[in-house]
Amino acid sequence: FQVALATDSSDQKRFTFAVLDRYMRVVAGAAFEFAVVATLVALRVGATSPGSTPVRVATGISGAPKAATVPPQSSPSLSSCATSEHLGSVCDHEVGEEDSALVQHLIVRHTVLGSDAASPPMLNVTELGPAQRHAYHSRAPRAVRDPRTAPTRTFTLVKMTQKASSMGAKCLDGTPGAFYILKSPPKYESKREWMIHLQGGGWCYDEPTCYNRSAFLGGSSILALPNRTGVELGLDGMMSDNCTVNPTFCNVNLVMAWYCDGASFAGNREEPVVYTDPKGVKHNLLFRGRRILEAVVDTLVEEYDLGKAKRVLLGGDSAGGMAAYLHANFVQAKLVAAREKLKRCPISHPLDFRVIPNSGFFLYHGNVEMKQVWQAQMYYLYYMANMTISDNSCLDAFPDYQLQHMCLFPQNVYPFIRAPIFVLNSALDMYQVANFLSAEPITGFPNWESSEISFWTQPNPYNASAAPGWEECSGGLVNISLCSQENILAMNKYMDSFEKTIAASSTFRKKGNGAFIYGCYNHDAEMVSLDWGLYAVDGVVMRDAVAAWWEASPLSGSAWEHTYVEKGRYKYPATVKDANPTCNYWADGIQW
Repeated sequence: FQVALATDSSDQKRFTFAVLDRYMRVVAGAAFEFAVVATLVALRVGATSPGSTPVRVATGISGAPKAATVPPQSSPSLSSCATSEHLGSVCDHEVGEEDSALVQHLIVRHTVLGSDAASPPMLNVTELGPAQRHAYHSRAPRAVRDPRTAPTRTFTLVKMTQKASSMGAKCLDGTPGAFYILKSPPKYESKREWMIHLQGGGWCYDEPTCYNRSAFLGGSSILALPNRTGVELGLDGMMSDNCTVNPTFCNVNLVMAWYCDGASFAGNREEPVVYTDPKGVKHNLLFRGRRILEAVVDTLVEEYDLGKAKRVLLGGDSAGGMAAYLHANFVQAKLVAAREKLKRCPISHPLDFRVIPNSGFFLYHGNVEMKQVWQAQMYYLYYMANMTISDNSCLDAFPDYQLQHMCLFPQNVYPFIRAPIFVLNSALDMYQVANFLSAEPITGFPNWESSEISFWTQPNPYNASAAPGWEECSGGLVNISLCSQENILAMNKYMDSFEKTIAASSTFRKKGNGAFIYGCYNHDAEMVSLDWGLYAVDGVVMRDAVAAWWEASPLSGSAWEHTYVEKGRYKYPATVKDANPTCNYWADGIQW
């Protein structure tokens, strides 16, 4: 805060608040969150201007909101908004117009907003500068939840210390691999249903970027904290344990594998990669994500009776969604083998194993200048990390070792997935537009050193300045109405390419499979409760499309019965509803 308040630079303020915002969300927990928000308001309350607007600060996460107005000229003490006796209270403060966007962005992201009609209007992202709009994106946006339906159960953290020693199941920094589990409520245990979710969070691409990642949550389990709720873990939408939001899966055994290898759970290198930093200090980097995944499955079988499961749904979001494509056959084979070991105690029911990757179908696609940006980075990562994809015939299609990295791209492994699979993805995935279609290569890659490139860098760590003409149109908090006519034409062509690519596979038409390909300009909407229950294609909401597929017999019916593909495209000038009237982009609670 001292850095932010001492500078006149709006971009510096926004960057500092963004870093604090990430720390608040991932590390600190609710107690720190409301204290920091109250502190922020207290520090900035004097910065009023004639154009200032009330900002609604909800300092608690439970109870009905209560409004209290503080005069603009007064600076509230922390006790007035942040003490435990006032949890659930709401204070309206006058904040300067410049800082209003920053304050409200933090507030709507980390606290629960009241729904009363008197609430000030939500932030319009056009108030944010183009640098901030382009420079925002990492994990999926998270929606604010109504406290009346908030879950009270917490996930148990399992750090696999023994497996780290015996199998080498370790994160980039050498800490043990981990997972979170929320067991079914007792009345649902007999159903023996599981959802295993592979956490997303981008990639690192070379030695310096993977070292940077190892110092933060994307490459270590140090920051995996015990007793987290689903909301605190970013498990919303299709992974929510709130039955109002997610009636189909709220009572299954929910597992989230902690992502810390930077390589979609595929790194499998025995010897560490040694990175020498600019000061000459050597650091060991361990690429063992594949072993972490194997250890997660083994631990669930050995200690939680996963081997006796009746139904298992393997999923993941973003980089974890790509991992679900890469490892679906491997996990299925592990579970079949586990059941074979239980022959002495026969299991009467067959295993219904299915796959549901979300926002993980990343195209092998050049940028607008026909340059390979992300694809070149993944090429380097594949061989550096010895990324391993076994039990998938894609490798047979690319017998040349120098081409086997092509099996990283879901369009090449998708045709060989054996289990029933339901694809969830936007045809105009915001992440892919920012990091594939409109990304410019980083000069000097690989092994380019820069103090400005780190895990916190947005929109995608280490990958992305915008191509010429795309500064206003790509990134996380982008306003699509600012996209040029050329931008919109390229985006519509990308949608065409996405839909043609996935539809070309026989897997897309295979009995028992399905897909929900929506047209909203978003990423990871499946993990946001508002979008999960809102986005519709052909009159069917995403949540209901998935439920119908899950409740149907695994190999019955045509794939077309469970396939929904966006037909709409964007106009110029564009609005979020051009392709589909149900599209609303919710950036952490901020609606356009």
